[in-house]
Amino acid sequence: MIKLTRMAVPNVLRTRVEQRAARLREILRAGNDPPQALLDSYRDPELKAHLVAEAHGKCAYCESKITHVYFGDIEHIKPKSRFPAESLDPENLVLACALCNNSKGDFWEEATPLLNPYSDEPNQEMLALGYLIARRPGRNRARLTIEQLALNRQALLERRKERIELLQSLADQFMLEPPGRVKDLLRSELCRQATDEGEYAMIVRAYLEAACDLRC
Repeated sequence: MIKLTRMAVPNVLRTRVEQRAARLREILRAGNDPPQALLDSYRDPELKAHLVAEAHGKCAYCESKITHVYFGDIEHIKPKSRFPAESLDPENLVLACALCNNSKGDFWEEATPLLNPYSDEPNQEMLALGYLIARRPGRNRARLTIEQLALNRQALLERRKERIELLQSLADQFMLEPPGRVKDLLRSELCRQATDEGEYAMIVRAYLEAACDLRC
């Protein structure tokens, strides 16, 4: 998990979303059941495209590049089953893979919520140890997040391992290359692999720092 930043929602989309949210709150205040079409309007394709861009096409939790092979789910930080009035709020929505979305389900603890990649600083709560994601000492929310979302499930460990193995030959070249233009190019390429857009950026950055003393 890496830090994500909310992007400004285009005015036309924001107006449309706010109108739906206001209508939903009004219906709920009146004690009535909202129409299903309104409840499902968080799936608005334009809003989803906005969330995909914010998350760089990756699951906001496990950093898998889901849009290569799957549409991706719109996940509610505060579950819609427990907080229906907030179910259409863009600030409550993230892009997630099906596995993280299903693992989270309607989990919510007011006192100890799961880490929010938008409002929290994941790198202050968790760290990458090889292919594993671990909590920093004393960080109970990180422990809960890792366990609830199964961030060290076998499939993820295998994909992270593949990601690092693909970088190793490039890292070898970088470490063996004498100072000069070629080494600078290798450094740039390694750091490009560690950008927010890259899959599993948290573990890639930790690997490059440990193996090559690179802080990209």
